[in-house]
Amino acid sequence: MSTNRYLARELLAQHTRQKKQKKLEQRRLLLEQKAKQKKQDQRLLFFGFGLFSLPLFLFPAYPKNQWQYDLYRYITEEMFIIVGTKGPLPFFTILSSIYTTLVMMVFCCYLFFLLIKKFRINKEFQEFVYSKFFQAEFESSKRYPWLEKPLIKKIIVSGMFLLCLLMGVLHFIFDEISFKTGSRRGALIEFSYNYKIGVIFWEFIFSIFTIFPFFYFGLFTIYLFNYFFRGLGTGKIIIPLKTIRKRKRRGKRKN
Repeated sequence: MSTNRYLARELLAQHTRQKKQKKLEQRRLLLEQKAKQKKQDQRLLFFGFGLFSLPLFLFPAYPKNQWQYDLYRYITEEMFIIVGTKGPLPFFTILSSIYTTLVMMVFCCYLFFLLIKKFRINKEFQEFVYSKFFQAEFESSKRYPWLEKPLIKKIIVSGMFLLCLLMGVLHFIFDEISFKTGSRRGALIEFSYNYKIGVIFWEFIFSIFTIFPFFYFGLFTIYLFNYFFRGLGTGKIIIPLKTIRKRKRRGKRKN
């Protein structure tokens, strides 16, 4: 009996040691994962700050030599980008506008690549696009139920992104964007375009309006291709009626 008790104690002690070791190992792995995530966040923050502040050191306010003046003329006369040309930072504003648009385009292409790599343009892709863009309900749909029809909702969402695209493209022709017109709505933007840091900030905002609609329309094109030609459906997840009835029955019993 004494030997059996001794063996039982040894087994229990060994079991508790294994549990402690597992907990310590899990804590160690969790701390390592947090440390890696913190380093990645710091790198991304440093990289983003570098991209954000790079135009401050590279782009001059005015063309200083002949090749800069030729570039300025090419952008304004050939590319028809004249944003801020009548303000205090004409050359800086134009170069910053092109720079931020290119940066956001690269980021958008990278994000598009990651989504395609993750969902593989299958049924999961349809569910992702539907849940992110068409799942939300409009407040006015309570009065007008026809707004919740799939075709109407897709037209409304696509129209919103098209409007954002037009806003982003049209800002390239605002040559008096830094002039104070007296209106309170655009006073902050007009004031910010008199300083380099303000120009960079608002150009990044406008580049989001310009580039991300292309991201949406790219996803939407693949979504329509999967729907019409591959027969993968809309991607809407329909809850079975049986589960709903069971939940209702359980709720009634509790009451």
